[in-house]
Amino acid sequence: SSWSAFSETYLVAKHRFAVEGLKSCAMADFNTLLVACCRASYYISLLGLKIPGALLVRASRAPYCLGFILAVWCPFLVYGHISLLPGVQGLSHESAVRVWHALIALWVTIPTLVVGNVILSVVRARGPFLAFFVVLSAVLGFHILVVPHLAKTMLGGILLQALFAFFEDMPIVGWVWCLYHVVRLQRHIAENQSKRDSPFAPQQGAEDSVLIVGNAPTVTEGAPLGSLIDDFNHVVRFNTYSVSRPEYTGTKVGFHFCNGRNFPTNKTVTAVCPLFYASLTHAVYLFMPHMEEAQQIFANLTSSKVDAWFVEEEKILELRRKIGCRVWQIPTSGMVAIDAFLRTRREVCLHGFNFFQGKKIHYFEESPTQLITSWLERFVTHDPKFEKVWVEGLCGEGRVAFLAKQAAGEPSCGEEESPASESKDQASASDCKDKASSGKGDEVRRRRPGWMHTFLKDGFPSQFSI
Repeated sequence: SSWSAFSETYLVAKHRFAVEGLKSCAMADFNTLLVACCRASYYISLLGLKIPGALLVRASRAPYCLGFILAVWCPFLVYGHISLLPGVQGLSHESAVRVWHALIALWVTIPTLVVGNVILSVVRARGPFLAFFVVLSAVLGFHILVVPHLAKTMLGGILLQALFAFFEDMPIVGWVWCLYHVVRLQRHIAENQSKRDSPFAPQQGAEDSVLIVGNAPTVTEGAPLGSLIDDFNHVVRFNTYSVSRPEYTGTKVGFHFCNGRNFPTNKTVTAVCPLFYASLTHAVYLFMPHMEEAQQIFANLTSSKVDAWFVEEEKILELRRKIGCRVWQIPTSGMVAIDAFLRTRREVCLHGFNFFQGKKIHYFEESPTQLITSWLERFVTHDPKFEKVWVEGLCGEGRVAFLAKQAAGEPSCGEEESPASESKDQASASDCKDKASSGKGDEVRRRRPGWMHTFLKDGFPSQFSI
């Protein structure tokens, strides 16, 4: 009887462990699928029209955008599945093929060209070239060989519905989820930040110095300045900075300007979100790449342990006007940091700023995802030439100095340059300065707006809206 009881207990335990194991495997598979869908949703939005288009919309318009998506866009997607996509089957063969080509180009071909251009502009190995050639050949082959035979078939109709769900429905679900957390976070900021003192306190004496360390390759080039960096009272760093080479980078951190996901865990470091209010894209970007962690990100940012400070929208828009950014562009985090400290201080010192000159953008290694984002920031989101002119104007006023120049005993005005690029872009920078400067020192001249600029300003709620 004891043996029978033992056997029965063993079988029950074995069954229980088997069930728990299956549940764990199922949960792991679900989490993996969820993460994959979140990443796919982000990349589709990044390489499509959604994230670039949201650059034209103020972050404070997030509640209206969320309402528009729920009230207008989601019903339109349902209408597309019920009426528009089945209607493709009723078109003539030539028209149906054109619709297919347009959709595949929008969803696959153009993003493939963008990603290929970004990667191949940085990587010179044979493998990536071959991989890009194979992928592009496959996409062109699908256009030429598959689409004409698939457009009017039942299989084509099913595939079109699936593709529409993947490239349109799934990203919109991600946008709704992220915008929901953006609106929650904006309400939290409105309720709590006004009760706090700004972390950018006025200067307390001549010894109260600030050094803003950018992420340009010049940080680890030339003479090592790590000891000089650590001598400053306040050291500002950005995003995924590295202090792995302390003889060059130093180790001191007082302010961490970050996108909100890589916030500091040390209570002595002040977390600042410089671009959350720069545009709707940047507000959503706080959650979108890792939208499965949106709730945790929101909890971390609103926690008293982090107590992050968000640079106000009005100050970012004012800085955009100072620099002269185009309608779709915003200042870099470095420019926001300079402006924030100069509002309460006479002078700041800079290191690691070369205004995106050269092929390498940062002094640390980046993943392919970061390379794509950095490339878009360099050529689309920011305008390094106008930022350079603005900083040179501050240099002329004696409000900005460069650490490397001071350490070398040279005039501190003028951006840092690597040995390989000292003379690069001098002509283009001078030309930009001539075009962008007026007779009042180095102040950026406001161009007379044309009809398109006027439409973008007053036609819909863009960043130039009053």
